[in-house]
Amino acid sequence: MRPRDREDVDAALSRERLLELYEAREQARSHIHSHRPSTSEIADRVAGLGLASHAFELDSKGYTVIPPEAVASPEFVQRVTDTILRVAERRTGVAHALDKPGNPGRYCTQSASGNVYLLWHLLFEAEIFEEWLENAVLAAMIDYLLQGDGQLSSMMAILRWQHPDIDDRDPGNSLTLGLHADSPGSLTRPLASHFQMLKDLVCNAALVLTPFTRETGALAIVPGSHRLGRQPLAGEGVDDAIPVEAEVGSLVVWHGATWHGVFKRRTPGLRLNLTTFHCHRALKTQERYQWNVPEEMLARRSARFARIVGADDLMGWEAEGPDYGRVIAHGARTGGNVAEK
Repeated sequence: MRPRDREDVDAALSRERLLELYEAREQARSHIHSHRPSTSEIADRVAGLGLASHAFELDSKGYTVIPPEAVASPEFVQRVTDTILRVAERRTGVAHALDKPGNPGRYCTQSASGNVYLLWHLLFEAEIFEEWLENAVLAAMIDYLLQGDGQLSSMMAILRWQHPDIDDRDPGNSLTLGLHADSPGSLTRPLASHFQMLKDLVCNAALVLTPFTRETGALAIVPGSHRLGRQPLAGEGVDDAIPVEAEVGSLVVWHGATWHGVFKRRTPGLRLNLTTFHCHRALKTQERYQWNVPEEMLARRSARFARIVGADDLMGWEAEGPDYGRVIAHGARTGGNVAEK
């Protein structure tokens, strides 16, 4: 080892400063799990909201449909729809209406095609998306499936429409989006069993903004497929898929391992929904939130909101190491219940 020079000696911290650093670290550690709800707290919330039967359906069927009157007011749902259509026009340069087909215009991402495109990263577009993330029913179902360790992975709107040249290309196939599971590709059956108490590593929820029927391009689900803990093989499960029919304002929630796809749309106009995809905090999120959520947004939202967008997540440091201040600032918050319906 080289001899320490004078600069090294001057840079050494005093005993008092070292003690301050120790106490700050211990304070941060005490807050890391301060807002993770217990299993009993989650169960009480689910029961208190009248969602026990829907939790049972999630466990037994791998999906559930929560009716509009239990989710949000018609006025709120209409505001969400209007906001998405405005965002769609701003990003694409094309005016959108529910009775007309969509068009990605200049917003031609790699997830777009002739009959669908996805409006990614909506959380920062308008406060109504923050409100939705704090919806009591959505929050209870996500916490139930991920046992309080969930984090927002992506919030997006899916705009889908009829395109005969595409939808009729394979007339023998009833699906326009093939069956798949949202769980990580490596989620094999033993791993699924290992996480049984967690329910799953990911889960999804869609706020229905236009009617879901088979003719309008409803979500296709294979009930009970979540228990297999794997992706479907080519063509597997298609004959067992059923349409998830739901009214506007309904909330469709499904287990991350449930096989699902989309039936071909056979009617004019848009099929529209707002999707909130969540993952366990141990996984990477699809969209970037953790370091990018503005402090003013966190200030007006609840403690759970800060946790669900990863504001208290230490990971991702460079040479300076972890920032314990983030954990203290957001983990120490009290109050701030999830939003009222």
